[in-house]
Amino acid sequence: MNKTSPDKIRNIAVIAQGSAGKTTLIESLLFQGHEISFRNRDAGVMRVEPEELSHKIAITPHVGHFSWKGITINIVDTPGYFNFLESTRGVLPGVDGVVLVISGVDGIKPETERLWSMIEEANIPVIGFINQMDSEYADLMSTLSSIKEQLKITPEVLTIPIRAGSKIQGIVDLLRLKAWSTRDGKSAQTEIPEAMQGDVKLLRTELVDKIAESNDLLLEQYLNGQELAEADLERALKECVFKKSFMPVLCGSALANSGIDALIEAIVQYLPSPIERDALRPFKGSDPEETNQDRVRVCEPTAPFSAIVLKTTIDPFSGKLSVVRVVSGQIKSGQQIYNSNQRTKQRGAHVYLLQGKELQTAEILSCGEIGAISKLDETHTGDTLSAAEAPIMYPPVKYAEAPVLYAIETADVKSEEKVAAGLAKLVDEDPTLHVYRNPETHQMILSGMGKTHIDIALERLTRKFGGQAKLAAPRVPYRETIRNSVKVQGKLKKQTGGHGQFANCYLEVAPLPRNSGFEFVDAIKGGVIPKQYIPSIKKGVQEAMLKGELAGYPVTDVKVTVYDGSFHDVDSSDYAFQVAGSIGFKAALENGNGLLLEPIMALDITVPDDLTGEVLKDITGRRGRVLGMTPNGKSSEIEAEIPMAETLDYGNVLSSITSGQGIYTMSVAHYRELPSHLESKVAVGQ
Repeated sequence: MNKTSPDKIRNIAVIAQGSAGKTTLIESLLFQGHEISFRNRDAGVMRVEPEELSHKIAITPHVGHFSWKGITINIVDTPGYFNFLESTRGVLPGVDGVVLVISGVDGIKPETERLWSMIEEANIPVIGFINQMDSEYADLMSTLSSIKEQLKITPEVLTIPIRAGSKIQGIVDLLRLKAWSTRDGKSAQTEIPEAMQGDVKLLRTELVDKIAESNDLLLEQYLNGQELAEADLERALKECVFKKSFMPVLCGSALANSGIDALIEAIVQYLPSPIERDALRPFKGSDPEETNQDRVRVCEPTAPFSAIVLKTTIDPFSGKLSVVRVVSGQIKSGQQIYNSNQRTKQRGAHVYLLQGKELQTAEILSCGEIGAISKLDETHTGDTLSAAEAPIMYPPVKYAEAPVLYAIETADVKSEEKVAAGLAKLVDEDPTLHVYRNPETHQMILSGMGKTHIDIALERLTRKFGGQAKLAAPRVPYRETIRNSVKVQGKLKKQTGGHGQFANCYLEVAPLPRNSGFEFVDAIKGGVIPKQYIPSIKKGVQEAMLKGELAGYPVTDVKVTVYDGSFHDVDSSDYAFQVAGSIGFKAALENGNGLLLEPIMALDITVPDDLTGEVLKDITGRRGRVLGMTPNGKSSEIEAEIPMAETLDYGNVLSSITSGQGIYTMSVAHYRELPSHLESKVAVGQ
């Protein structure tokens, strides 16, 4: 049985932009915690998926753990490449603290800012680690300045590097005034170099000033000239982390294994346990049967069981594995569970602890722990699991809309069925992927956070589920409308020997302002058309609107008024008036001087300042227009509108222009008239 009490647990997410050395840092943490015997930069414990090895990037969160002086530290490794950042958002509800890794060479990048906004939104305590201080290009002070300027939080350095040229030789702990040398990946206590004494004294004074300002009792002692006890400073610093008064920052080199012990000590000392997290930001949910009934669960083994599903993996041979954060109570292998989102009772097969792809069998998962449950076939990422007798549902994560979409093409119908089934499983694993069939174009559409995201999804589709597919540009869902108001007659008259079919209606069809949709008005007076037939006319009109006269696209932005007509006591019917309405509307399209409308996308783009000009030029070249531009540190946030037809390759182009530093979100804003010189390029029936 697991015996780790909740106050001896730290659940942390290690978060960083790509290329900041996060994976190497996690390898060093596991190495220092004696969970691995050697460090592997390229194929480490957290490189679980074959695609992560081949592309050398994290594509999905992974979980590991190690022990340090009686404390169990659960690590959630999160993606840092911009196509996969949204996966990080999904695991934040399951952690209690964050280690934000920042490159001492590159400083803050747009990806870091986006990750920081997620951390801020989740209100999670953070400590920083400036990595790669062994590089000759590393600059501690410049990196600290970029943190303050771009993340809008004050960094306070806890450790500084001891360097000789481009090599890091150790670190100095400013709070404890101790130094550790690093040689061959091993640390030993040493003396603070004489040449650093002045800087150490100055930086320590700044740190103590900042800590003392946060605590009235310490501030009074400090102003009275008293020496502040180390233990008091540590307690006050922990309060500052919890309140996010400033960001404590450590530094070192994951590659050289320098500063790792100090980072682990800071995780243990300054980031909250599950018990402390309950006091800071308790787990709040609702009764799934009574949505207005709020519930709060605390980390107590005797409380009713509840857990959040942070991640789902599906193996074609071993089945589904649900990675969970146990919020309250306990769960054993084979125990019945209530899924509050799906409203079903399920029974998991086994429970495990995780070390990357390695599953370690456990008898029980207790509150505060992160582990996995197998064979919960009806459970999905983001679901809440709870005890059936005490159900609760925690708020689901809201992911950013997937901006990049492609059509999926297969060789034949049989292949399409296999691909559709495999993609459904991938979407179950990755909530930032979406697959659907466009009812207008009849294409299978796969949307994701970027081209790389979608490409890797297809690689995984082939490897895991045997599905073979290729990408194609999706057809643009154009619309049609009319320029002029017209009055038309819709008449059906058939005689077939018995009862005939008769319906006669007069319609006025007029254009509406852009993006108004459809309006139907009944202006019949005197009962020339009985009331029961008016809905049939409307239905006929709406069916005719599904396919316009210019290029076969749906019709929108029209007002249809039925103002006159006639009927037959015997031969009139709902069907007859439905056909008459359709005939009349088609006549209106033929005579109303039609035009095509194209969808316009709203884009929010974040790019480095020095590349803004190139991005603006590209927007203009895509028939787009810039709505606004806001400076944000060393980046600019651009609001723009671009026709959908010009955005089908936008993710690839933006990545090329900005060397992967540009990020964006995109959604349909509205429709507007397609320029006349482009109408001939729109294929009929596309």
